[in-house]
Amino acid sequence: MFGRIALSLALSGIAFAQTIPARPEALRFAPISFQVPRAKDYKAKLKNGIPVYLAPNGKEGTPMVRLSLQWRGGAYLEPQGKEGLAGLFGAQLAQGGSGRTDASKMEDKLEALAATLASSCGDTGGGLSLQVLDADLDAGLDLFMQVLTDPAFAQERLDLAKRQARQALGRRNDAVTGIAAYQMGFLLFGEEHFSNKDMTAASLDAITREDLKAFHARLLHPGNFVLSVSGSFDRKAMLDKLNATLGALKAGPAASLSPKVPAPDFARKPGIYITDKDGPQAMVQWALPGMRRSDPDWHAAVVMNQLLGAGGFTSRLMKRIRSDEGLTYGVRTNLGPGPYWKGDLNGSMQVKNRSVAFALRLALEEMRKLKEQPVSAEELAVIKDGLIEAFPSQWGSRQAVAGRFAEEALQGWTEDWWADYREKIQAVTPADVQRMARKLLELDKMVLLVVGKASEVEPGDPDHPGALKDVAPLPYAKLPLRDPLTLKPMKP
Repeated sequence: MFGRIALSLALSGIAFAQTIPARPEALRFAPISFQVPRAKDYKAKLKNGIPVYLAPNGKEGTPMVRLSLQWRGGAYLEPQGKEGLAGLFGAQLAQGGSGRTDASKMEDKLEALAATLASSCGDTGGGLSLQVLDADLDAGLDLFMQVLTDPAFAQERLDLAKRQARQALGRRNDAVTGIAAYQMGFLLFGEEHFSNKDMTAASLDAITREDLKAFHARLLHPGNFVLSVSGSFDRKAMLDKLNATLGALKAGPAASLSPKVPAPDFARKPGIYITDKDGPQAMVQWALPGMRRSDPDWHAAVVMNQLLGAGGFTSRLMKRIRSDEGLTYGVRTNLGPGPYWKGDLNGSMQVKNRSVAFALRLALEEMRKLKEQPVSAEELAVIKDGLIEAFPSQWGSRQAVAGRFAEEALQGWTEDWWADYREKIQAVTPADVQRMARKLLELDKMVLLVVGKASEVEPGDPDHPGALKDVAPLPYAKLPLRDPLTLKPMKP
């Protein structure tokens, strides 16, 4: 008996071995059958008008419920001199307790329920989320509503958060990545745009508990909210619970609909910019004017960007700068979708100081090739297949589906915009890619920033001669570090 089993296993192993192809690209898989979810199948509206996207698991999955309330309104609503208020508000909403339950007791109750309650607020919006066992939904939802409608913003919690924020401000210039983030912001959007009105020591000191309460009161309007719910629940029963809680929410006397996010009004100055910061590696970033996701050329631009630098190890920049030359662990580009104004085509990499100029020459050479030479059918097929085959993973859970639809609604995108995404990607041709490269890779419009040890960066690599200032025919300028507590440029 044992012998027959062993022989059977051996024969099946031989048969399996014979099906293994010689190279990975020869592997063949059955086509993925995937239908893009439709918003109408998930969407409902509470009695006060709050849109909600519900994605129940039915009898499948873990017995959990995940609820996320997102809102319009963030740092662009901060009063002058209170920069950093939105971020503190977002953190303290869930951490500072409520009028009925102080912060410590709130934490004890959440721990007893094995539940999590979290909040945050950024430049343009924020959110409050709850994760709780389905059997404890009523208790969890009660705590959720307490902090949403009557947050306490406990003074001792706020004081601690402000002390921690002050310490973080002092470390603003510690890393080249952090310096590059604020320097690039000023280069792209100027001194006056809200996105660059970051917290300073003075604005932090000026923020009070009353400011957090006023910020909350302004946002607490049903017209600012979008809700997503996923997990183990019955759709009708969940809608009944939500209508009795969130659906009963009314705008208070200080509440208002959040205004449109203001677009930057700033004339960028293309150029090569360097900030001197001692360290073993430099941070390199660049930006070119992009487009909005609503542009009819968007899908062709996505493919071009994937080919250039967004496609990981299949992208040209990664192959050339990392794989061929070993100059960086990673180089990547990103095409911003531009929900409120045109996005940018950004790129970044970290490189040894003396290798910066050489790595940039390689990057710019690959950009020029995309403009001058049509991509081959074989390379284009690899890029498009990668985008199409990875697409279903973006919808891999009920939580992801509900969250995606809620975020799309919050940002004002067309409903079901993703329904024909794969077909439009598949339709992109080599001519489309070259056309988008010529449209977006206008190197005379590039803003290029290097943060690193200037004495090593500027002359370049002796083994690959060429100074940083000669990388591209652009103006060259030095940017001073900014004071970490005031964000004012420091004297050299």
